[in-house]
Amino acid sequence: MKVHETRLKIKEIAAPVLEQEGVFVVDVQLRLERKSVLVQLYADTDKGITIDECARVSRELRSVFETQRVFEGTDFRLEVSSPGMDRPLRLLRQYPKNVGRRFSVRFNAGPEPASMKAVLTAVEGNQLTFQPDGGEPISLSFEQIIESQEELPW
Repeated sequence: MKVHETRLKIKEIAAPVLEQEGVFVVDVQLRLERKSVLVQLYADTDKGITIDECARVSRELRSVFETQRVFEGTDFRLEVSSPGMDRPLRLLRQYPKNVGRRFSVRFNAGPEPASMKAVLTAVEGNQLTFQPDGGEPISLSFEQIIESQEELPW
């Protein structure tokens, strides 16, 4: 099975298990390590995820992955963590809890992508409003965003 297919299968298997806990999958990364696979699953909740929640989810998913033989014949190591500030936001549902924070945003704006550094001021449906430094507020649909990452406050 190819990496992309494996990532999709992991998300598909993990989603219903996590939903029972009020958790959702943000991203899955796979890396080969010597004779095993490292599965890095980034999870979150609408209010933020704790270390204890990550540990509980990790135990549950490990059991499910073993039962469903996701990595049949290959050892794997599972790490479940929050996406953290250093990872781009991937899902619309990650934005509401980040209102008031500063982002670096690349977005589709005509024939060429544009970028800005701005504070996320509102989320309404799939519309995100950003306030750039010294400029007028910019409203973007989630679909326009290529990548957005929180700026570190220091």
